[in-house]
Amino acid sequence: MNAAALLALQDIDSALTTIANKRPRLPELAAHKAALAAVAAHRERMAAAQARIDAAAASIEAAEHASADITTKRSRLEAQLKTVIAPREAEALMSQIATLNAQRDELDVQELEALDEQAAGEGELAELSAALPALETAAAATEAELTRATAELDAEDADLHARRPVAVAELTAEEVGAYDRARQHFDGVAVARLDGHRCHGCHLDLSPAEMDVVKGTPAGQLPECPQCGRYLVR
Repeated sequence: MNAAALLALQDIDSALTTIANKRPRLPELAAHKAALAAVAAHRERMAAAQARIDAAAASIEAAEHASADITTKRSRLEAQLKTVIAPREAEALMSQIATLNAQRDELDVQELEALDEQAAGEGELAELSAALPALETAAAATEAELTRATAELDAEDADLHARRPVAVAELTAEEVGAYDRARQHFDGVAVARLDGHRCHGCHLDLSPAEMDVVKGTPAGQLPECPQCGRYLVR
């Protein structure tokens, strides 16, 4: 078997696998996701502040409408009071007017509280709006870094894919078939370097007896690691 060509093909395939594994683990990807999450969380806070403002505005409007209704009723009762002669009827009208005045006072308090809430919400929204551009700029910067890192991996990937057919062309169909079967069986690593007594496929040291078996492999054949079964190339 063509040991050098098989090892070259294995190196290419291992490098391609490394690139594929790197993509979802890029620190630039994690940084970009974190930056996008920060922008999203900030926008949610802005939406909450706007909802706070809208709720306060609705309370103010409701209080104003209710106050206007009370003013209309009170004016009508006051006009009636001017024409009433009977003391009991006058007393009843005055009681109704007092009740309306109390309701109006309560509405005034509610409106003032709503105005304070509206002002607080507007202040919060203004602060959040001022801080948003910096977060968006940071997100754009992380996106640029991610684009750069991804482009580097794409270039490496394209170069390896261009080199792979050249490596395959150095092998016979039988050798490629044996390589593919072994690679599928051994989780992507069919051919491993033998560095001294150590197999770089399983990272175990071979005993002297096992080394003798490896060294005794007939010419034209590749020895297999006694520990993991991968093809060994020295």
